[in-house]
Amino acid sequence: LAVMAVIIFHLGFLDNGYLGVDVFFVISGYLITSIIYKEKSEGRFSLKKFYERRIRRILPLLLVCTFAVLPIGIYLMMPGDLYALARSVIASNLSANNILLYLTSGGYWEVDNDYRPLMHTWSLAVEEQFYIIYPLIFLFVSSKRIKLIQYIILLLTILSVAVFIWESDENRKFFLLQYRFFELSLGG
Repeated sequence: LAVMAVIIFHLGFLDNGYLGVDVFFVISGYLITSIIYKEKSEGRFSLKKFYERRIRRILPLLLVCTFAVLPIGIYLMMPGDLYALARSVIASNLSANNILLYLTSGGYWEVDNDYRPLMHTWSLAVEEQFYIIYPLIFLFVSSKRIKLIQYIILLLTILSVAVFIWESDENRKFFLLQYRFFELSLGG
């Protein structure tokens, strides 16, 4: 439903449908936390297996998507736009398109972004960066003291909300993980 709200918003039929991204981040945080927490509580959490599952789930479709747009871009785009697309393909596959877009776009709502076929991967990059960092928090807490994790997550959530509130650059708040972390961790 969250994803559908965003799609319908982009089609011009649902005001505030972009909030579906925020809802999706909360749901994703909930799912990932419940998986890691359960495995850690049972003493069977493996960082390697966690990353393997994320890669198997995300990478195949991402590769199909990014490499499907390249031939189309080669055929339809001017050299400058094709160069931007190639950079976006690389950044998307390195879980960093949000950072590239922060550095190279005037913001998500700019008209130029209508010509960025991988613009949508900014949110996937935020999520992937979360997947890289978040499980590390669980590594430092023993299975016997797993209840401590809720206080650590709460502290990180408060810190993320604080930097979100104090940050004046709307593009940073939109694209970068530290300002979106609280949405994912609230789900946790």
